[in-house]
Amino acid sequence: MTIDELRSYIPNKQKIIAIDAEIDASYMTVSSPVPSPIVAGKSNVRPVGDPTASAFSRVEDLRQQKAHLIHRQERIEQWVDSITDLTVSAIIQLHFLSGRTWKQTAVQLYGYRYADGDACRMAVKRYLEKESCSVCSAESN
Repeated sequence: MTIDELRSYIPNKQKIIAIDAEIDASYMTVSSPVPSPIVAGKSNVRPVGDPTASAFSRVEDLRQQKAHLIHRQERIEQWVDSITDLTVSAIIQLHFLSGRTWKQTAVQLYGYRYADGDACRMAVKRYLEKESCSVCSAESN
C-alpha cells in the first residue's frame, strides 16, 4: 500500500457519492406541463424512467466506475484491518479513512500533551517504509 493510495480513500468516497447522485438523477423525468399531441394514434411521451440508449450506456459506465472505486476502497480497508501494529492502524483509520488532520489524530490517540501531528505522520511513514522493505526482500527470495 502506498501513501497515495491511502490519500485517495476520501476523494474516492466522495466520487462514489457523486456517481450515486448522477445515477439517481438520470432516472428523474422532466415533463412538460403542456400535453404532447398524439400523432397517428401514438403518443410521443416516453414512459417514466425509460432511459434512452445513450443514457442507459452512461448509467452502465457510472456503475462500472462505482464498482471499481468500491473495490479500491475495500482493498484499502482490508489492508488497514490486516495491520498488526494497533497504533499505526488507528492512525491510518483516523487520518486517511476518517479525514482528520495529523494534529486531530495525535490528540485523539495521545491526548493534548502530545498533540504533535508529526509523531503520527512519522509513525505511518516508518511503517510504510518497513513494509515496503519487507515486500522487496520477500520478492527477491
